[in-house]
Amino acid sequence: MRLARSHRRDRWRTLAALTTAALVLPLALAAAPAQADTATIDLTGLVTGATGAEAGAVVTASPSGATATTGADGRYTLRLPAAGAYELAVAPAHRCASPATVAVEVGATGGAEDVALAPRTDTFGTACSVTTAAEFPAGTERLRLTDRASGTASFALPFPVPFYGRAYRSLTASVDGTLSFAPPGGGSADGTLHAFGDDLAVDGRSGVYWAATGTAPHRRIVVEWRNVRIAGPSHGERISFAAVIGEDGTAALHYRDLSGTGRENGSSATIGAESHTGEGALIYSRDEGTLRDGTVIALRQTRTAVILGRVTDANDLLPVAGARVAALSGGVGPSGSTGADGAYLFQVPASWQDYDVVLDAPSYGGDRIPVTAVPGSVRLVDGELGTGRVTADTRSLTVEAPADSRRARTLTLINEGGIPTAYTAAEKDGQGWLTVSPASGGLEGAGQEPYDRAAVTVTVDTTGAAPGTVLRGTVRVRSESGRRPVIDIPVKVIVRGHGGTEGAAQGR
Repeated sequence: MRLARSHRRDRWRTLAALTTAALVLPLALAAAPAQADTATIDLTGLVTGATGAEAGAVVTASPSGATATTGADGRYTLRLPAAGAYELAVAPAHRCASPATVAVEVGATGGAEDVALAPRTDTFGTACSVTTAAEFPAGTERLRLTDRASGTASFALPFPVPFYGRAYRSLTASVDGTLSFAPPGGGSADGTLHAFGDDLAVDGRSGVYWAATGTAPHRRIVVEWRNVRIAGPSHGERISFAAVIGEDGTAALHYRDLSGTGRENGSSATIGAESHTGEGALIYSRDEGTLRDGTVIALRQTRTAVILGRVTDANDLLPVAGARVAALSGGVGPSGSTGADGAYLFQVPASWQDYDVVLDAPSYGGDRIPVTAVPGSVRLVDGELGTGRVTADTRSLTVEAPADSRRARTLTLINEGGIPTAYTAAEKDGQGWLTVSPASGGLEGAGQEPYDRAAVTVTVDTTGAAPGTVLRGTVRVRSESGRRPVIDIPVKVIVRGHGGTEGAAQGR
């Protein structure tokens, strides 16, 4: 009996052990797949673009197919099944960066791989970036459009702006969301900033406005399409957007009041820039619906620099209109002339190269100013041109002389300008009774006394003139003065009789 009880106890112990093993085994088997899932390798990295971290970029590893999206800081983490060789495909979240593919070798403990995305550029070097952190710019002056459905409005600019290597003093805005840098009616899309190129219309609730803002050399022209209606079967969709053109070579496209549906997101619009030749174009999107409320597309130049400035008279510091200006590198470069405000602007190729800004104007001394052109930079090069400023010590001369006599008066010429100048003096109409001596000479610059002034003798001859006659003439003085190269001094001679009596005065 004791043996039987002992046998039963051993049997129960054996059954309990078997039962425990039977319960543990399924649990262990069930847990095995979860352990396999967690046995992954992490590949981390940072995706950057030309302007910093690239948020929202999609990183895909082949051949595993694992994907990850970068955060606001541009970082990603990929969970890979095993160590080995992978190919990473990186797709940016916008159209301003180019996709990239890189090969990476991942070790057993994981790895890290940073990826730099190259900017998309056109043949001119125009690039862009996308942000949403910007204040929406507003126009202040409403443009008078030729037509509310498809009209345009041209307007003069208070300062020149660059666009694809040329400087412009006027713009033409269209109802259909474009800015033209070419004369209106050209029938071409060349030389155009496509802010929101679509079939649009304005009505009593909308309009196109412009404004000039900022200070040199970063002044801006703003053109705002305010609450314009998307024409056609758009179910009353409206949109506000603005184009900003900077004299420093930058531009930006701003969008607001986008619902994210219909055509408001640009699904039927062209957005981007196109040169005057049509050879250079950076089209951000065409009929692709890439816009979101608050989107800002900023354009910049990567291969050019802007050289701009104002030419003034060194004497009075007022603008010199029509001054000749050139930006030369190795003797080659663009040239032009200043506007009425003395301003000029060049957009030049830039690879850290040196330029000489050459300035001159008729009746002015020239100037040559060195400057280094850095890609994407703006260089402010103002110039003051020296010139003479010749005046006379009297505004007119009156002489009383008997008939058949000669009288002389002294006229003093003064150079108040900063540089020497030559002069000539003579009777304006060649009348023989009035002579000036010396007929020519030179004057030193202001402060070089006594050589900054010269005394000339004005002689009148009344031979043959009847008593009572009044002779009238003009001494004309010419000099290399920028402001008044010619000054006229009226001369009046009252002819008396020999005995001092005069007849009735007769002008001659």
